[in-house]
Order: sequence, then C-alpha cells, then structure tokens
Amino acid sequence: MFFKIRPDIEYSLQNKLKEYVFDIVGYMFDVYNELPCGLPEYVYQEALANIFLENDINLKKEYIHHPIFRGKELKSHLRMDMVVEREKGNIIVECKAIEFISERERNQLFSYMIATLFPIGILVNFGAYPKIQIEKYYLDKNNNTIFPF
Repeated sequence: MFFKIRPDIEYSLQNKLKEYVFDIVGYMFDVYNELPCGLPEYVYQEALANIFLENDINLKKEYIHHPIFRGKELKSHLRMDMVVEREKGNIIVECKAIEFISERERNQLFSYMIATLFPIGILVNFGAYPKIQIEKYYLDKNNNTIFPF
C-alpha cells in the first residue's frame, strides 16, 4: 500500500488535531524546559512517560506491533517509544535526542503509522538547541495520505 505525503490539510481538521494533542505537546515542552539538553534519549522518554502518568494519560511504553503479511501476524516486530491511548485514535510518540530531525526519523514514524494504522504520530527531538523540535502528522487512511499539522 502506497501512502502520499501532502503538505495541505483542511483548516478545521488541522485545528481539531491540534486540540487533540494539545496536552501531550505541552508536556513535551515541560520536559524540555526542565531537563538539560544533551541527555540520552531514554532519559527524556522516561521523564515524558512520568509526566503523562502524573496527568492520567494512558500510555504504553516500548509498544510492540507485529505487522500483518498476507493475513498472518509476523514474528518480526516494530518497537515504538510509546503509544498514547485515546478514544478517537491512538497517538504514536517517537522521542529523539539528536542534532536535528531528518527524513530518516520521519520515515521511521511514517512506517509505524502505516503499519499500525494509528492516525496520529508525533516526533519530538529533545536534543535540538535552542528550542525543542516537534513534528505532528495525521494519517488519512481513506486517501492513503499523511499530512503534517
């Protein structure tokens, strides 16, 4: 199945998506503002998971997904940093602690979104300086399209 990356998204949908992840993004800023730049990725992951749990956000750390091939679940698996469980659709959160986000990290997130069909993916880079990098994406399963928002 081929998915397109498109830069344009309907304004009202974009606003709904931003509202849907508003608290999650806010907690990412809290972690970035409280921890120094330059720590290993797993430290930021743990801090973010802790703040999510403190605020009653349901999540699964180190979420494992076994892709389906020809109707059968594969033994191979994908391991996502965390998945936030929400009623209207789960959110994949991928944490990084690198100089800048590249196509490699985006493609990793996109492959997770396509494999799981979870509608929202957030890529957060705590290693960027002088400010955090957060990229949010929406998977439209009906049109096989991924939109940034």
